[in-house]
Amino acid sequence: MTGSKIGTKLKAFCANCKGERNCEIKGYHYVSEENEHISWWTSWYLLVCCGCDHVFAQSVSSDSESHYPVGYDRDGNTIYENDTVIKSWPARFKRNRPEWVNTIHSDISHERGNDLASCIFQVYEALDHDLNILAAIGIRTTFDIAAEILGVDPEKPFNEKLKSMGESGHLSPTQRDDFEVLINAGSASAHRGWNPKFDDLDPLVHTLENFINDKFVIPGQRKKTAEGVAKMRDKVPVRQRQAKKAGKPDSSNGDDGVEGGTTAAI
Repeated sequence: MTGSKIGTKLKAFCANCKGERNCEIKGYHYVSEENEHISWWTSWYLLVCCGCDHVFAQSVSSDSESHYPVGYDRDGNTIYENDTVIKSWPARFKRNRPEWVNTIHSDISHERGNDLASCIFQVYEALDHDLNILAAIGIRTTFDIAAEILGVDPEKPFNEKLKSMGESGHLSPTQRDDFEVLINAGSASAHRGWNPKFDDLDPLVHTLENFINDKFVIPGQRKKTAEGVAKMRDKVPVRQRQAKKAGKPDSSNGDDGVEGGTTAAI
C-alpha cells in the first residue's frame, strides 16, 4: 500500500502557491486503530508541490462514525462518504499576510522595529495553528510595541496609551474605540483564559494591519521615494542658461525643460 502511493500525485492545498495543486507523494504512512465501538485512521503524506516545489506534510484523518450520505446505489442503498480532517505542516494560512510583513522592519528605524515585525509574524503563526489565546495576546502586544515606537511611554496603562495617542493625533476617535476592543480582547485571554474563535480575532487583525500600514509602511515608502527623487535631482541634465547661472558646465541637450525661459522660433 505504501509503495503504490509514493511517486503518484495527490491534489492538495499549497500554502506557497495559495491554492489547490497537484503534488507528488514523496512519503506515505497509514495508521489505524479501533475498539468495540469505533475505528479511526490517518494517512500521512510528505508532499512536493508540482508547481513551486514547496515541501510540506499533510495528514488526512477520519473515523467510522463521521460520514454523510451522497446518494444511492442501484439497489436503493444509501451511499456514504467519510468526513475528513486535513491538517498541513507548515499550516495552511488562516489569513493571508500583507506584502509588507516580511519587510516592515526596514521601514522602522526605532530599536524595537524588529520586535514589532517578530510579534505580528507570531500572531499569524498562532492563528494558523488555532492557538487563538496566544494570537489574542499577541495582537495586544503588537499594538503595545507600535505605541512605544510612536513615542508613547511603555510604562503607561493601556487606557492612558490610547488617550495619549488620541491627543497626539495617532488615533482617531473611531480607531480609539476599535483598539479598546482589541486591548480588552487580549487582556481577557491573558488574564481570564478567554479562548476566542478565529472569526472573533479576524477583524482585530485587520484593524491592526491597517494601523501598522498607515503609521509605518506608507511613511517608510514615502521616505524611500523622496530619497530616490533627491538622488535623481543631481543626475538630470539642466539647460545651458541655468547651468551657467549655477556655475556648472553646460550639459544641455537642447531640449526645453520645465524651468523658465523662451523657446526658439521655428
